[in-house]
Amino acid sequence: MLSFSSKLAATLGAAAVTIGVTAPIATAAPAPAPAPQDTKPTISWEDCPEQVDIDSAECGRIEVPTYYDNPKAGTISVGFVRVPAANPEARRGALFTNPGGPGGDAYGWAGNSAVPWPQAVRDEWDTIGVQPRGLPGSTPVKCDALAASDPLRDSLQFGKLTRDACEKNTPGYTNSLTTANTLEDWEMVRRALGEEKIDIAGTSYGTYLGSAYATKYPEHTGKVLLDSGMRPKLAWNGIFASQQRGYEKGLHDLFGFIAKNDEKYHLGTTPLQVYEKWSQKVAREAGVRPTVLPPNAKIGDLPPGLEFAGQPGADIMTATGPLRVQAEFLSQKIQHPNAVQVFSPLLVMTRDLVPIPAQWDAFAKHLNGSEPMDGEQSDPEALRKHQESVAQAMNMQNLIVCNENTVPGNPLLYPSYLWANFVSVDPFTLINSLYGSGAGCGGRAPVTGQAPLDGSKLATKPLQIQATGDPQTPYQYHTSLSKPMQSHVVTVHGPGHGHFASKNKVVDDIGVHYLRTGEVTTTDAPGLI
Repeated sequence: MLSFSSKLAATLGAAAVTIGVTAPIATAAPAPAPAPQDTKPTISWEDCPEQVDIDSAECGRIEVPTYYDNPKAGTISVGFVRVPAANPEARRGALFTNPGGPGGDAYGWAGNSAVPWPQAVRDEWDTIGVQPRGLPGSTPVKCDALAASDPLRDSLQFGKLTRDACEKNTPGYTNSLTTANTLEDWEMVRRALGEEKIDIAGTSYGTYLGSAYATKYPEHTGKVLLDSGMRPKLAWNGIFASQQRGYEKGLHDLFGFIAKNDEKYHLGTTPLQVYEKWSQKVAREAGVRPTVLPPNAKIGDLPPGLEFAGQPGADIMTATGPLRVQAEFLSQKIQHPNAVQVFSPLLVMTRDLVPIPAQWDAFAKHLNGSEPMDGEQSDPEALRKHQESVAQAMNMQNLIVCNENTVPGNPLLYPSYLWANFVSVDPFTLINSLYGSGAGCGGRAPVTGQAPLDGSKLATKPLQIQATGDPQTPYQYHTSLSKPMQSHVVTVHGPGHGHFASKNKVVDDIGVHYLRTGEVTTTDAPGLI
């Protein structure tokens, strides 16, 4: 989910599994037959889309097979943006990038000036963004509105409803939305551009896509920078399920940052105090308070006169906190039956910004009213386009993750999902439980399995950047990618998701040095916060 400056377009989460799948699931994706090695697609150069604002950027498209293992099944187009190295004399090659998702917009990631790529990258590499198939700029999936009839049944068949709504207008296309096909799209763009080797910088899902490409085409791969590596074996139900606790902790980290800087923000000296002020503002906007798990209480949170209870008293507040916020929500819901917490712009903004520490200062100023953020789109046409873009990305994401899911849903999460879907509409729980339970891909079977990953044939081992407080790709799972890819791991000690090209100078310097030399000289880096 996210904006170019804040990586909101780059950090769309991932997804799920089907209900009632009876066919066996492959443990590895079938390798599409590559196009003949002498195939060099013709580039049709064209004007760049509006999200590309760098004057030197060049945009083009090529025709590729819809299915590489069945070239007779027709073709699609794949669009891309190339930002030439600003210092041609220092050019080191082409850097293929992907912002994550799956469903992140590659045009804006590579071709928008708001993304803080290190200047050395802009100077020394052609920055390439290959728009993933399924998104506008490449051949898009065209999806009707979901045809709902029975609310309960439909809530458990989300995957089928999405596939049917998209397959209707693009018949035979939806099953092609896989990592195995997308990496072949990269290969065809590489050939079209005439690059013998490419360097890679992938974030989140982009670490999986980039690793899959490097595994398939090690001879055409140079340096590989994997930022916030995902755990492929959790794809995709397990990834969403793993994010629940991560987002709750990330929210508490955000409120802890604000509390630590109370002299600046004046919102409270403990995370719980900040949470309560935030909750009150959400309630004013939506009519009901949020239900996300509150932070642990500290002694400073005890009511006046009860300070003697000390930390044991605070622990009791912590233990009763979840029930308290749910009870307050239900009380307000009875008074305002039509109130929905997710209608609060502040709540939606909060979930979007939890993984992005670079935005926490601006968020705190927005919360205290000193410097409001431009969180809402006033232009109706621009708002319509934004909503269409979000819907497109979410549909495409659902299609690819359901096509590739290998992790069964957890039925124990159904109560949480149904409560969030029909009662609380808590954005911190709804999406994670939707997919974690299996409902997100309900009614659909996967069409492929996990793409093979193996870094043993790479001339230069990848650099993998992993943060201890990452809510989207939790640190404890990073070896699932680093071991098969044989990555050098740099641990970022702090919160956030995506750390290269995110205003963390230490991480940027580590990444640039690696891309220049292939060397990794440290194992640790400080977080931005």
